[in-house]
Amino acid sequence: MRGIIRVGDGHTHGGRVESGAEISKVMGRAVARFGDACSCPIHGDCTIAAGDVAFHVEGQAAAFDGHETSCGARLIASVSNSGRT
Repeated sequence: MRGIIRVGDGHTHGGRVESGAEISKVMGRAVARFGDACSCPIHGDCTIAAGDVAFHVEGQAAAFDGHETSCGARLIASVSNSGRT
């Protein structure tokens, strides 16, 4: 099962998710969604380029482990199980 992405989670280029939903949190951290900001030490500023279209959080598709960023990195969830496959 894929873990949901939250602000502060990393990705395969060594960067991290910088922004997320205003209200919705999982274990105290904002849920990250399609279009939210991330940083990349290789490419600079980037955004989350994918999300689960069947799981919306505050109007945007939620990001899960393995989803891609605009710089080509894959997101890495810090929670291992969200109930999504």
